[in-house]
Amino acid sequence: MCLMCSSRQIDQLTMARLLQPPPKFTHPEWVISNQTKYANAEGERAAAERLVMEADRIISETDKTTFKVQRDVNKKFGEREFILP
Repeated sequence: MCLMCSSRQIDQLTMARLLQPPPKFTHPEWVISNQTKYANAEGERAAAERLVMEADRIISETDKTTFKVQRDVNKKFGEREFILP
């Protein structure tokens, strides 16, 4: 540190040391990083597509089950004899 520096100058010197420029990457490092990110994004996209397909399958299965149960209930109501007082 500077013996003749003011506290403001010392603060500025400290901040200058704290704020370092981002590291520079070589082209091969950048390519590898991009390829890794791309592969991860593709994996996430594929997982999302599988999730959507599974949700669609479950919705369809639930609709079929609901329709069948409703049809059976309506049939039972139709067969029932109601006794009015």
